[in-house]
Amino acid sequence: MKKITIILIIVGVTTTSSATIINIPADWPTIQQGIDASADGDTVLVQPGTYVENINFNGHNIVLGSLLLTSGDTSYIQQTIINGDSAGSVIKFENEENNTAVVKGLTITNGFAMNGGGIYCNGSYPSILNNIIINNCALSSGGGIYIGNSPILPGDRHKIHYNIISQNTANLRGGGISLWNNFANILSFNQIMDNAASIGGGIYAQLSNYLEIDRDLLAYNRALVGAGMFCRLRYLDFRYSVCTGNKADLCGGGLYLAFENSTYILNSILWADTAANEPNEIINHYGNWLYAAYSDIDSGWTGYQNINTDPLFRDPAGRDFRLMATECGFDTSSPCIDRGRPEENDSLLSCSWGLGILRSDMGIYGGGANAVRVEEDSEFIPKSITLLQNYPNPFNAQTTIRFVLPESQNVQLTVYDLLGREVEILIDEYIQAGVHAVTIDAFDYPSGVYFARLNSAKNTESIKMLLLK
Repeated sequence: MKKITIILIIVGVTTTSSATIINIPADWPTIQQGIDASADGDTVLVQPGTYVENINFNGHNIVLGSLLLTSGDTSYIQQTIINGDSAGSVIKFENEENNTAVVKGLTITNGFAMNGGGIYCNGSYPSILNNIIINNCALSSGGGIYIGNSPILPGDRHKIHYNIISQNTANLRGGGISLWNNFANILSFNQIMDNAASIGGGIYAQLSNYLEIDRDLLAYNRALVGAGMFCRLRYLDFRYSVCTGNKADLCGGGLYLAFENSTYILNSILWADTAANEPNEIINHYGNWLYAAYSDIDSGWTGYQNINTDPLFRDPAGRDFRLMATECGFDTSSPCIDRGRPEENDSLLSCSWGLGILRSDMGIYGGGANAVRVEEDSEFIPKSITLLQNYPNPFNAQTTIRFVLPESQNVQLTVYDLLGREVEILIDEYIQAGVHAVTIDAFDYPSGVYFARLNSAKNTESIKMLLLK
């Protein structure tokens, strides 16, 4: 008996008739070849595996991503690896790509370059979402990510969201991220940990107009100056974030604010950052304007309803910065619970995210609408009717086929053998719009080549599958 399971993964996908999905390695053997063959609006969909490449978007405003795009399964991030082999930046944007150029759901590692070991961006403003950027190196700036000289236009924004940026190094500036001469950068829901540089272990930002740090974690970064973050820019908005465990060999264990800064700190925790000299959490040189509110700051800070007490993270050594709560089995509760802005209501008690039930908590786990979550960004999911390559392929007994429907319709998904004989009808019914997955158990199939064909009223698509027993 063959087992067939169909799961609706994502609904409400809209139609883009001109977009094409390019499968790697089924359509092209390398990611770069797939990018070069693409047109604006296309998706280059990368199957799990390790790809030893150094990639350049070459001005193509496309989506490059793993099967996270089609399944929502975050395990594909670790399974889909681009290894730069220490031969340059792993991914480059240097031809005025805009934020419709997307990198999503990939592990980006082993890059080595002058600037931007993992991702190098110059004169462009792409979207960098849901990636693991790890173990990259820059001789100058931006071990993990370098973004410089972006167009000075009010509407331009970098989207750097939901990434793990870890164990990257830069000899000079920005072990995790280096931001240089940009109009505006927005970082949200990123974990920036265990990076190292001379200046700005986690983040280095200079000669920029505006930087928003929104629900980001800066932890265990190292530097001579500004271990958590070094900033010299016009305006810094640091909100709903955590800066902890960073270590400076000279000064500025947490935030080092140099010339020209105006800084606003809200609903954040800055705790247990250390420095050999000037050990305060915040080094605010030259009398820059700084206002802090509803925050827990080690050694204290003037402002509005700030506190100075151990936030009681659950397991900081194990990188768990959620807050202790008696409702979740701990002996005591964090003083940061229900101490955030009263305007930010928290109506749900959750041991995973928000813990207060009156108002938001301090830090990245604020509760309610502010809870840390996995962003799905449905606008980046492929939007045309498509039959995706099965995975695994080749397979032994079980494999999964996914397909995208831009609108609800009648479809038939059928398996044929190499001679064109019908083996099995997997689906023959009216299916809702969205991305669907069909898992088949081919226990009764003999080894060989098979074809899966998706028929709809508008088109027919096929893929080739190889069963090896």
